[in-house]
Amino acid sequence: MAFPVPDHLPRRAIPQDVSSKILNRIDAATNQTLNAELARTWLAMLDEDVRSTKQRIRDRIQAELPRFESLLESAKSARRQLHTLERDVDGLHETVLNSETGLISKITRRLGKHTTLAQEATNTGVCYQALLHLANCQHEYTNLNALVQSGELTEAVQASRQLNTLLSSAPTALVQAKIMSDFKRKSRVAEFFIQEQLSEAYSRSVVLSYNELSICSSVQVRKAETMISLPAILSVLSNESLNGHLSTFRRDLAVNFVDHVLTNPCSVAVETDITRSGKLTCIPLPPNNENLTTRFTNLSAILDFLNVHLFPHIPASHWSSFSHSLCKLLSSSILDHLLRSFLPSTVEQLPSYLSITQQAIEFEQKYILRMLDGDSNDRPIQSWADNLGGHYERKRRIQILDLSKSVIIAPGGESDYFLEETTLAPEVAELLTPPVQDQAEDTAPTEGSSEDAWGFEDDKKSRNSGSTAIDENSWGFDDDSMEPEIQSGQHPAEELTQTSEDVLDPGDAWEWNDGNVDDSGDDSAWDDPWAETSGSGKGIPKASVQPAQQIKAASRLEKLAAKNKKRTNVDVQSSSSPNLPPSSSSQTSPKLPGVTSQPFKTTENEVSKQTSYVKSNVIKESHRVSERMRRLVKIVEDVVIEGRNLSKSNVLPPPSSSSPLGTIILQTSSSILDLFRGLYPAKHAKELEEADRAMAFSNDCLYLSDRIERIMNGPAHDHPSLKERFEECKLYFQVLSDSWYDDTIDKQQQKLDRLLAEGTQGFIDSSGQDRYDECEDAVNQALKEIRSLAHKWKGLLPKSKYYSALGLVTEAALSRMLEDILALPDIPEVESHRLSELCRILSALEGLFMEDINQPSFVLAYVPSWLKFSYLSELLEASMADITYLFETGALVDFGVDELVRLVQALFADTTLRTNTINKISAGHPIATEH
Repeated sequence: MAFPVPDHLPRRAIPQDVSSKILNRIDAATNQTLNAELARTWLAMLDEDVRSTKQRIRDRIQAELPRFESLLESAKSARRQLHTLERDVDGLHETVLNSETGLISKITRRLGKHTTLAQEATNTGVCYQALLHLANCQHEYTNLNALVQSGELTEAVQASRQLNTLLSSAPTALVQAKIMSDFKRKSRVAEFFIQEQLSEAYSRSVVLSYNELSICSSVQVRKAETMISLPAILSVLSNESLNGHLSTFRRDLAVNFVDHVLTNPCSVAVETDITRSGKLTCIPLPPNNENLTTRFTNLSAILDFLNVHLFPHIPASHWSSFSHSLCKLLSSSILDHLLRSFLPSTVEQLPSYLSITQQAIEFEQKYILRMLDGDSNDRPIQSWADNLGGHYERKRRIQILDLSKSVIIAPGGESDYFLEETTLAPEVAELLTPPVQDQAEDTAPTEGSSEDAWGFEDDKKSRNSGSTAIDENSWGFDDDSMEPEIQSGQHPAEELTQTSEDVLDPGDAWEWNDGNVDDSGDDSAWDDPWAETSGSGKGIPKASVQPAQQIKAASRLEKLAAKNKKRTNVDVQSSSSPNLPPSSSSQTSPKLPGVTSQPFKTTENEVSKQTSYVKSNVIKESHRVSERMRRLVKIVEDVVIEGRNLSKSNVLPPPSSSSPLGTIILQTSSSILDLFRGLYPAKHAKELEEADRAMAFSNDCLYLSDRIERIMNGPAHDHPSLKERFEECKLYFQVLSDSWYDDTIDKQQQKLDRLLAEGTQGFIDSSGQDRYDECEDAVNQALKEIRSLAHKWKGLLPKSKYYSALGLVTEAALSRMLEDILALPDIPEVESHRLSELCRILSALEGLFMEDINQPSFVLAYVPSWLKFSYLSELLEASMADITYLFETGALVDFGVDELVRLVQALFADTTLRTNTINKISAGHPIATEH
């Protein structure tokens, strides 16, 4: 059945022709409706339609019969013509395409025969051309072989080139032929043989050995009787071979002749025969009294010889590169081996050197520029000569810096030094002048006087009848020496540092009786390294060791308290010491804090005596300076003088630069100082870790700073730029001296602080014997370290800086002990006695601050905490009444109120008396009143 068409799709229009109608009916038939009758109906309909169609055709023909007949006749005629055309086409096809008699078959057979004949002709032609080319190659090769065998190398080179041309232009048919490969191989062999023969002939024509050069105009070819000339050899050598020979010749010429005659005295001999062959020989001469101008004469003779026998024969294609490289070689050799090597080191040698330079310029003009066709814009010798002054100064700069470097890095022994004296300012000298006492002051002072306030008894020290002169190279003081005995009427501070219920053995305090003390601390505090002659410069022998005088001690603290009842007019807080640390003009010493008590006072008469003494006497102090500093300063001075002389001389032409002559050498003088400042601390860093070497370096820098100022005011006074540079160097060395001085002190302070902090552990539980031994060892070690520093620094540093440094180090040790002891919350009786003993160990340091055992020490001027520390050692064993009395009399002003309160709380039990004492102390220190 047909596929049902959905209702929503549009329906096709019903066809109107008969066939469509019948087909639609057939399509509409079903199995039930289809039968024979229906089929006959369909056939009948078809027959009817066919009859109707025929009838319409007949009617149409009849309607137009004439036209129909005409068209029918035309159709029959076309049919007849078609049959005729088909017959003719079949005949033509047979005539053209027949395999036997056809035209195409005949043409194809004839074209095939023609092609075969043409190929045979072409093959014959190619073979002929190949055979002809091979014959030509064979002929050329035979000719080449004959020329090679006969030794005619010049013609052989031409024949080789022609053979190579033939081989390179071979026909296409011979390109891959084995015979052509064989010809090419034979040609290369022949060419190599020819070049080998030519190179061998060249090596016999140009013979260059040590001190001898032979050039033959012609030589015989090896294994032949033919002669070949040198120009012919050079003209036919290959480019690679000729370049190699010329490079080798240039190298050997430079080594065996150019460099040799420029560096060694010799004479040049030239021989020439009738064949224009030549021989050049260098004959060595003794170096005695050689004139350097002969070296240019010898070099000129060599170039003249080459210009006759070799240079004209070099091909033009190679001459440019060869001459250019030879010009560079000659210029470099003259500059390196003659001009730079013999550049003088003194101005006196410059005139003779200038004549050599002028001869070098003439040589460059004549030979390098003219003979060798050098570039006129590239004249290195002339450029060197134009800047000769700069080259001279730069060479001198290198020599000067090398000399300075050798002085700087040279190892220096401890004895390699000298003593340098510095003059103190009047105000500093006054501070260093000991107090002068008049013999008229033997009467007892009245109550309220300055001596009475300090607790001096009526019996005063008497002067010696005669004054004793002191060595002028020692401390520099000319005061009359005092009587050695010290009476009991002393200042409480002095007695506090000297007295105790239990008198310590001085040997124990200084560890003279300790077997562990190193030898470096055995010298007495009275050794006077400054008392040596400052001009020796070769070490200071040790002064005789004098034993420290044992100071007489008071028996009780109550005796001191009774003496202090006379102190009614003391302004403790505003007093100042006459022995303050001085400062020189070139070195500023560290400023110490103000001393809180005054060891002695002087009358107006004494002050006038001291003032007149300072005005009439110039006080100097000496310090140790490394001998290398004197050598270094001498080099700087010589360099400045040399630069000045060079700038004023007319020996050298003015430089092409804007800087005047002598500028580089003058600048080198400050570079020497910069080199020392940068090189010495790095080279001697290990040695500078020692305290004495570090202080010695500080002295060296101070010495250089002072000498730089003298150079500025002396040789360099008329050079503003140099003075400005020296001013910077002076400032740098001042800063360097100060920094090394301060840093060395700081390191020693930190070392002592760590030693006491780690060894004593804050003096906690020092009542136990083991802990006390540990604390005692630490304090004794601190004492030993300070005494060792005093031994190293005394004589090394100026007196003022020595006491300042030693005072700061001592202050660090005392401050650590004061801080730790005052921080203890509880101090039992046993522990207080032991702490007092530990404090008395460092009391021995007072001897380091004495100029004379017959004079009182000036420790208070340099150790601000000394008086406080001395009182602490006594307060640890004092009674409540003693502490109260000392506080009321103003003797404890160095202590803070809170410190005294903590100390009283730590020492005494909580009682009403302690409470009253603490309340009294908390009210503040008493104010001193004047009477």
